[in-house]
Amino acid sequence: MTLMQALFWQPFAEFDFMRRALVACLALALTCGPLGTLLVLRRMSLVGDAMAHALLPGAAVGYLLAGLSLGAMSAGAFVAALLVALLAGVVARFTPQREDASFAAFYLIALAAGVLLIARQGGSVDLMHVLFGSVLAVDDASLKLVAGVSSVSLLLLAVLWRPIVFEACDGLFMRTVSRRSAAVHYLFLALVVGNLVAGFQALGTLMAVGLLMLPATAARFWVRSLEALALLAAGIAAFSAWAGLLLSYHASLPSGPAIVLVAGGVYVLSLALGRHGSLRAAWRPQAVAAPAAAWLGGATAVGVVALVLAGLPTPAQAQAAAASAERPRVVASFSILADMAREVGGDAVEVSSLVGPGGDAHVYEPTPAAVRQLAAAQLVVVNGLRFEGWIDRLVAASGYRGPVLVATTGIRPRMVYGAPDPHAWHDPANARVYIENLRVALGRLVPAQAAAIDARAAHYLQRLDAQDQRLRALLAQVPAEQRRAITSHDAFGYLAAAYGIRLASVQGWTTAAEPSAADLARLMRQMKAEQTRALFLENTGNPRMMQRVAQDTGAVIGGTLYADALSPPGTAADSYLKLLNHNLTTLIAAWQPPVARTP
Repeated sequence: MTLMQALFWQPFAEFDFMRRALVACLALALTCGPLGTLLVLRRMSLVGDAMAHALLPGAAVGYLLAGLSLGAMSAGAFVAALLVALLAGVVARFTPQREDASFAAFYLIALAAGVLLIARQGGSVDLMHVLFGSVLAVDDASLKLVAGVSSVSLLLLAVLWRPIVFEACDGLFMRTVSRRSAAVHYLFLALVVGNLVAGFQALGTLMAVGLLMLPATAARFWVRSLEALALLAAGIAAFSAWAGLLLSYHASLPSGPAIVLVAGGVYVLSLALGRHGSLRAAWRPQAVAAPAAAWLGGATAVGVVALVLAGLPTPAQAQAAAASAERPRVVASFSILADMAREVGGDAVEVSSLVGPGGDAHVYEPTPAAVRQLAAAQLVVVNGLRFEGWIDRLVAASGYRGPVLVATTGIRPRMVYGAPDPHAWHDPANARVYIENLRVALGRLVPAQAAAIDARAAHYLQRLDAQDQRLRALLAQVPAEQRRAITSHDAFGYLAAAYGIRLASVQGWTTAAEPSAADLARLMRQMKAEQTRALFLENTGNPRMMQRVAQDTGAVIGGTLYADALSPPGTAADSYLKLLNHNLTTLIAAWQPPVARTP
């Protein structure tokens, strides 16, 4: 296989998830080209963005009623966005307000309603991942939906192309000569909504707008005729999908943003070098522009090749990968599980993590590298309890058919807001269950090393018990009434219950949620009533809210706690045992004088 084949074709030939993603994006490109072109001609470019936001409340309602049901979420999203489009159109036709203003009003109402619906549902992380990008997890149902919408859209565009074009170019003339002008207008909006609904299955709502509008705006710098514009826009969208997936694969970038970034790159080049209305045509003579265009094109090509080659392994990395291929590969969903698996498995297995140190599993965006990890694994280890809302779709996309160990099996979870709290590892008693589950699963995976794995697990448990006893002895020196603190993320309930600590949080259920004014007011009143003066940040959270609370209450930021991820190697919490030790000693230090004696 040549280098060119390895770079540009091998990923699609080898991996089914890459082929599915490409087919879905190509199907979208066929209709996004003409629809985006018509939106640009109607000066409704931002309307596409508005309708993409309007999908949110409908998809949220579908999720609340039926969970991650493709049909329910797609139907809800279609109805919500179409309702916004119809209401905006009605207001524009029967009042003096322009259509863009009415679209802005209704889409903002829909967006706010969608955010509130998501905030009211504790397990909203799954929905956020579906809405904001899952091109690597396109399954059969999603692919059929995209293909069906694209086919129907192309058929309707072919049959009704002339009236749709007349209505787009001169709506007043169309209303004068035909009574069907309104019907054609609403049909066009319905086609846009339908393709956005199909697009969020592949790229997410926001990314789908990029594939709809960027190719169309780029095409206008090269051709003038309407048919040529539609064809070129579709071609640019298809190229962006293909090149973006390759960039995502080789450089290990999130696929949806990579696709839109390529489309954005084509737009910038078109803006600079296009034949009609570009910067080259407006500002520079042809003789000067030609060398500049050649230099810019060459620099762009070099940059793209450099990005692609950046993701290729070095010879040393390839040799190390070949050496580790002899051991069974274990893939853990996040860094804390990976550390436990390494401690129990030792050199009998090769352990990697999807979400690395410092990463937030709640808002993780999968990459092609993650799918390849799963495809090559012999065992996948997940936390469960709805912690990794993206994992099921990712496993399905990878084609992995091996065992999946749910590390929390056997643990009775605490309930928060009607949903299980997934952060069970913060209680050492639960950590023992994790270790036992890993011992059994790894022993089955490598039977020849079962005795050594049992010995490592027993030694690991001894170290955990010794640390637990030492931390309890330190904590006993702090009076029970002083063991109060506020954290930036509701992830330490198990830790508080295990060690007799009173912990409240600002940010509620997940790092994806924002507190309400009532939440903050209630928290501050509680702090004043209980004279709580210690605030703690979480390593993967946004510190601004906690800093605001500290300023308003006169409290002290006591340090950083590690909730959902380890710290980078060589730092304070780069293993599970060090994480547990860091969190407890940080809390205890904040409760020592003078903080503990602050009135």
